[in-house]
Amino acid sequence: MSRHTLEPVILIHSHAVKGRKDYVGDVYSGKAFDRKVKDGKVLDKSIHSYRMWFNFLKLGLELEEQDAELITRNSIAEPYMNSTRQTGRVSHKVKVNRKKYDDWNVDEILHMSFNDWWKEHRQIFQDQIGKVLKPNDVVSSNPDTFTYEFDKRRRLSDAIKDLRHYWEENKIERVSRDKYPVAGKVRPIVLQNRFNALVLKLEDNLSNEEILTHKDNYIRGTDTRTAKGRHLGADGRVIFELIGGSQKNWGAKQILLSVCDGYFVKHPTKTYL
Repeated sequence: MSRHTLEPVILIHSHAVKGRKDYVGDVYSGKAFDRKVKDGKVLDKSIHSYRMWFNFLKLGLELEEQDAELITRNSIAEPYMNSTRQTGRVSHKVKVNRKKYDDWNVDEILHMSFNDWWKEHRQIFQDQIGKVLKPNDVVSSNPDTFTYEFDKRRRLSDAIKDLRHYWEENKIERVSRDKYPVAGKVRPIVLQNRFNALVLKLEDNLSNEEILTHKDNYIRGTDTRTAKGRHLGADGRVIFELIGGSQKNWGAKQILLSVCDGYFVKHPTKTYL
Protein backbone atom coordinates (compact mmCIF):
# COMPACT_ATOMS: atom_id res chain seq x y z
CA MET A 1 0.00 0.00 0.00
CA SER A 2 1.23 3.52 -0.86
CA ARG A 3 2.28 5.58 2.16
CA HIS A 4 1.43 8.84 0.42
CA THR A 5 -2.35 8.86 0.93
CA LEU A 6 -4.39 7.86 3.95
CA GLU A 7 -6.25 5.29 1.85
CA PRO A 8 -5.13 3.50 -1.33
CA VAL A 9 -6.01 5.12 -4.66
CA ILE A 10 -6.36 3.66 -8.14
CA LEU A 11 -5.23 5.85 -11.01
CA ILE A 12 -7.05 5.39 -14.31
CA HIS A 13 -6.73 8.75 -16.05
CA SER A 14 -3.28 9.87 -14.84
CA HIS A 15 -0.14 8.10 -16.00
CA ALA A 16 3.60 8.65 -15.79
CA VAL A 17 5.04 10.28 -18.90
CA LYS A 18 7.71 8.32 -20.75
CA GLY A 19 10.96 10.22 -21.12
CA ARG A 20 12.53 10.70 -24.52
CA LYS A 21 16.18 11.10 -23.65
CA ASP A 22 18.60 12.35 -21.04
CA TYR A 23 20.33 15.66 -21.58
CA VAL A 24 23.97 16.63 -21.47
CA GLY A 25 25.05 20.16 -20.69
CA ASP A 26 22.20 22.66 -20.89
CA VAL A 27 18.99 20.73 -20.33
CA TYR A 28 16.89 23.36 -22.06
CA SER A 29 19.06 24.13 -25.07
CA GLY A 30 17.45 23.83 -28.50
CA LYS A 31 14.08 24.82 -29.89
CA ALA A 32 11.86 22.40 -27.96
CA PHE A 33 11.43 24.82 -25.06
CA ASP A 34 11.26 28.09 -27.02
CA ARG A 35 8.13 30.22 -26.79
CA LYS A 36 6.61 30.12 -30.27
CA VAL A 37 4.67 32.92 -31.96
CA LYS A 38 1.50 31.93 -33.81
CA ASP A 39 -1.07 34.26 -35.39
CA GLY A 40 0.41 37.23 -33.56
CA LYS A 41 0.10 35.55 -30.18
CA VAL A 42 2.78 34.21 -27.85
CA LEU A 43 2.86 32.22 -24.61
CA ASP A 44 4.55 33.61 -21.53
CA LYS A 45 6.17 30.19 -20.96
CA SER A 46 6.83 27.21 -23.22
CA ILE A 47 3.89 24.93 -23.97
CA HIS A 48 5.54 22.21 -21.83
CA SER A 49 4.88 24.33 -18.74
CA TYR A 50 1.14 24.40 -19.47
CA ARG A 51 1.17 20.69 -20.23
CA MET A 52 2.55 20.00 -16.77
CA TRP A 53 -0.01 22.33 -15.18
CA PHE A 54 -2.73 20.35 -16.96
CA ASN A 55 -1.24 17.02 -15.84
CA PHE A 56 -1.07 18.06 -12.19
CA LEU A 57 -4.64 19.39 -12.31
CA LYS A 58 -5.88 16.19 -13.94
CA LEU A 59 -4.19 14.13 -11.20
CA GLY A 60 -5.77 16.38 -8.58
CA LEU A 61 -9.22 15.86 -10.11
CA GLU A 62 -8.72 12.10 -10.11
CA LEU A 63 -7.62 12.06 -6.47
CA GLU A 64 -10.49 14.36 -5.52
CA GLU A 65 -12.92 11.95 -7.17
CA GLN A 66 -11.64 9.23 -4.81
CA ASP A 67 -11.85 11.50 -1.76
CA ALA A 68 -8.09 11.15 -1.30
CA GLU A 69 -6.12 12.74 1.50
CA LEU A 70 -2.48 13.38 0.65
CA ILE A 71 0.21 12.98 3.31
CA THR A 72 2.79 15.76 3.02
CA ARG A 73 4.71 15.06 6.21
CA ASN A 74 4.90 11.94 8.34
CA SER A 75 5.13 12.12 12.10
CA ILE A 76 8.69 11.95 13.40
CA ALA A 77 10.28 12.07 16.82
CA GLU A 78 11.86 15.39 17.79
CA PRO A 79 13.79 16.37 20.91
CA TYR A 80 11.54 17.74 23.65
CA MET A 81 12.87 18.69 27.10
CA ASN A 82 14.68 15.58 28.33
CA SER A 83 12.89 13.23 25.97
CA THR A 84 11.25 13.21 22.53
CA ARG A 85 7.80 13.83 21.15
CA GLN A 86 6.04 13.11 17.86
CA THR A 87 5.60 16.06 15.48
CA GLY A 88 2.31 14.70 14.16
CA ARG A 89 1.42 13.76 10.61
CA VAL A 90 0.35 16.47 8.17
CA SER A 91 -2.20 15.61 5.48
CA HIS A 92 -4.48 17.52 3.13
CA LYS A 93 -7.73 16.56 1.48
CA VAL A 94 -7.33 16.88 -2.28
CA LYS A 95 -9.96 19.33 -3.51
CA VAL A 96 -9.85 21.47 -6.66
CA ASN A 97 -10.92 25.10 -6.31
CA ARG A 98 -13.11 25.30 -9.42
CA LYS A 99 -13.58 29.05 -9.05
CA LYS A 100 -9.92 29.43 -10.00
CA TYR A 101 -10.46 27.47 -13.21
CA ASP A 102 -13.69 28.90 -14.60
CA ASP A 103 -12.31 29.01 -18.19
CA TRP A 104 -10.82 25.51 -18.16
CA ASN A 105 -13.95 23.32 -18.49
CA VAL A 106 -12.61 21.40 -15.50
CA ASP A 107 -15.32 18.73 -15.53
CA GLU A 108 -14.15 17.57 -18.96
CA ILE A 109 -10.42 17.33 -18.19
CA LEU A 110 -10.40 13.81 -16.72
CA HIS A 111 -11.49 12.39 -20.05
CA MET A 112 -9.37 14.57 -22.33
CA SER A 113 -5.78 14.54 -23.52
CA PHE A 114 -3.79 17.72 -23.16
CA ASN A 115 -3.54 18.16 -26.93
CA ASP A 116 -7.31 18.04 -27.41
CA TRP A 117 -7.92 20.34 -24.45
CA TRP A 118 -5.24 22.78 -25.60
CA LYS A 119 -6.86 23.32 -29.01
CA GLU A 120 -9.88 24.88 -27.31
CA HIS A 121 -8.18 26.66 -24.42
CA ARG A 122 -4.76 27.94 -25.45
CA GLN A 123 -6.12 31.47 -25.95
CA ILE A 124 -6.51 31.96 -22.20
CA PHE A 125 -2.71 31.82 -21.83
CA GLN A 126 -1.66 33.81 -24.88
CA ASP A 127 -0.35 37.36 -25.04
CA GLN A 128 -0.20 39.63 -28.08
CA ILE A 129 3.17 40.38 -29.66
CA GLY A 130 4.04 43.87 -30.86
CA LYS A 131 2.46 44.99 -34.12
CA VAL A 132 2.66 47.88 -36.59
CA LEU A 133 -0.36 50.21 -36.62
CA LYS A 134 -1.74 51.12 -40.03
CA PRO A 135 -2.67 54.76 -40.82
CA ASN A 136 -6.36 54.25 -40.11
CA ASP A 137 -5.91 52.09 -37.00
CA VAL A 138 -7.23 53.40 -33.72
CA VAL A 139 -4.84 53.41 -30.77
CA SER A 140 -5.96 50.74 -28.32
CA SER A 141 -7.27 51.76 -24.92
CA ASN A 142 -6.36 48.34 -23.53
CA PRO A 143 -4.41 49.01 -20.27
CA ASP A 144 -2.25 45.94 -21.02
CA THR A 145 -0.85 47.55 -24.20
CA PHE A 146 1.51 50.46 -24.84
CA THR A 147 1.77 52.46 -28.09
CA TYR A 148 4.95 54.26 -29.16
CA GLU A 149 5.83 55.99 -32.47
CA PHE A 150 9.26 55.57 -34.10
CA ASP A 151 10.94 57.81 -36.63
CA LYS A 152 12.16 55.47 -39.39
CA ARG A 153 15.08 57.78 -40.13
CA ARG A 154 16.62 56.75 -36.80
CA ARG A 155 18.96 53.79 -36.58
CA LEU A 156 17.40 50.69 -35.00
CA SER A 157 19.90 50.75 -32.13
CA ASP A 158 19.04 54.40 -31.43
CA ALA A 159 15.29 53.75 -31.64
CA ILE A 160 15.65 50.93 -29.11
CA LYS A 161 17.72 53.23 -26.88
CA ASP A 162 15.01 55.91 -27.13
CA LEU A 163 12.32 53.43 -26.21
CA ARG A 164 14.29 52.11 -23.27
CA HIS A 165 14.89 55.68 -22.04
CA TYR A 166 11.19 56.55 -22.36
CA TRP A 167 10.23 53.29 -20.63
CA GLU A 168 12.50 53.97 -17.65
CA GLU A 169 11.74 57.71 -17.44
CA ASN A 170 8.00 57.08 -17.30
CA LYS A 171 8.39 54.14 -14.93
CA ILE A 172 6.38 51.81 -17.13
CA GLU A 173 6.05 48.48 -15.38
CA ARG A 174 5.32 45.10 -16.84
CA VAL A 175 1.66 44.16 -16.36
CA SER A 176 1.23 40.75 -14.78
CA ARG A 177 -1.37 38.37 -16.09
CA ASP A 178 -4.51 38.65 -13.98
CA LYS A 179 -5.62 35.08 -14.75
CA TYR A 180 -3.55 31.91 -14.91
CA PRO A 181 -0.07 33.33 -14.42
CA VAL A 182 2.87 30.96 -14.17
CA ALA A 183 4.95 32.18 -11.26
CA GLY A 184 8.73 32.10 -11.49
CA LYS A 185 11.11 30.14 -13.67
CA VAL A 186 9.67 26.82 -14.79
CA ARG A 187 11.80 23.80 -15.62
CA PRO A 188 9.39 21.42 -17.39
CA ILE A 189 11.64 18.34 -17.26
CA VAL A 190 12.14 18.76 -13.51
CA LEU A 191 8.36 19.15 -13.13
CA GLN A 192 7.82 16.03 -15.22
CA ASN A 193 10.25 14.09 -13.01
CA ARG A 194 8.33 15.18 -9.93
CA PHE A 195 4.98 14.36 -11.48
CA ASN A 196 6.15 10.93 -12.63
CA ALA A 197 7.65 10.08 -9.25
CA LEU A 198 4.38 10.92 -7.48
CA VAL A 199 2.18 9.00 -9.93
CA LEU A 200 4.41 5.91 -9.77
CA LYS A 201 4.54 5.97 -5.97
CA LEU A 202 0.75 6.33 -5.78
CA GLU A 203 0.41 3.33 -8.11
CA ASP A 204 2.89 1.51 -5.83
CA ASN A 205 4.02 -1.06 -8.37
CA LEU A 206 7.71 -0.13 -8.64
CA SER A 207 10.50 0.23 -6.10
CA ASN A 208 12.46 3.47 -5.86
CA GLU A 209 15.35 1.90 -7.75
CA GLU A 210 13.05 0.58 -10.47
CA ILE A 211 11.51 4.03 -10.92
CA LEU A 212 14.93 5.66 -11.30
CA THR A 213 16.33 3.03 -13.70
CA HIS A 214 13.21 2.12 -15.67
CA LYS A 215 13.63 1.52 -19.42
CA ASP A 216 10.91 4.09 -20.11
CA ASN A 217 13.14 6.76 -18.58
CA TYR A 218 10.50 8.13 -16.23
CA ILE A 219 13.09 10.15 -14.31
CA ARG A 220 15.22 11.99 -16.84
CA GLY A 221 18.74 13.07 -16.02
CA THR A 222 18.80 16.79 -15.31
CA ASP A 223 21.57 16.97 -12.72
CA THR A 224 23.89 14.71 -10.74
CA ARG A 225 21.05 13.51 -8.48
CA THR A 226 18.90 12.14 -11.30
CA ALA A 227 21.65 11.18 -13.76
CA LYS A 228 21.64 7.43 -14.38
CA GLY A 229 24.10 5.54 -12.20
CA ARG A 230 24.88 8.45 -9.88
CA HIS A 231 22.17 7.84 -7.33
CA LEU A 232 23.21 4.32 -6.32
CA GLY A 233 22.48 3.72 -2.67
CA ALA A 234 20.39 6.87 -2.39
CA ASP A 235 17.28 5.89 -4.33
CA GLY A 236 14.93 6.68 -1.45
CA ARG A 237 16.41 10.12 -0.89
CA VAL A 238 16.14 11.06 -4.57
CA ILE A 239 12.48 9.99 -4.72
CA PHE A 240 11.75 11.80 -1.45
CA GLU A 241 13.22 15.03 -2.86
CA LEU A 242 11.11 14.69 -6.00
CA ILE A 243 7.89 14.00 -4.10
CA GLY A 244 8.19 15.44 -0.60
CA GLY A 245 10.20 18.60 -1.07
CA SER A 246 10.83 21.23 1.58
CA GLN A 247 9.97 24.81 2.45
CA LYS A 248 12.42 26.02 -0.20
CA ASN A 249 12.46 23.33 -2.88
CA TRP A 250 8.95 22.12 -3.57
CA GLY A 251 8.14 18.51 -4.31
CA ALA A 252 5.32 17.01 -6.35
CA LYS A 253 2.85 16.86 -3.45
CA GLN A 254 3.18 20.58 -2.73
CA ILE A 255 2.88 21.43 -6.43
CA LEU A 256 -0.22 19.24 -6.73
CA LEU A 257 -1.95 20.90 -3.78
CA SER A 258 -0.96 24.34 -5.02
CA VAL A 259 -2.43 23.57 -8.45
CA CYS A 260 -5.64 22.37 -6.80
CA ASP A 261 -5.80 25.75 -5.04
CA GLY A 262 -5.37 27.49 -8.39
CA TYR A 263 -1.66 28.39 -8.37
CA PHE A 264 1.17 27.10 -10.59
CA VAL A 265 3.86 26.40 -9.58
CA LYS A 266 3.87 27.67 -5.99
CA HIS A 267 1.09 28.96 -3.77
CA PRO A 268 2.04 32.49 -2.64
CA THR A 269 1.45 31.81 1.08
CA LYS A 270 1.05 28.09 1.78
CA THR A 271 3.75 25.40 1.94
CA TYR A 272 1.44 22.45 2.85
CA LEU A 273 4.04 21.07 5.28
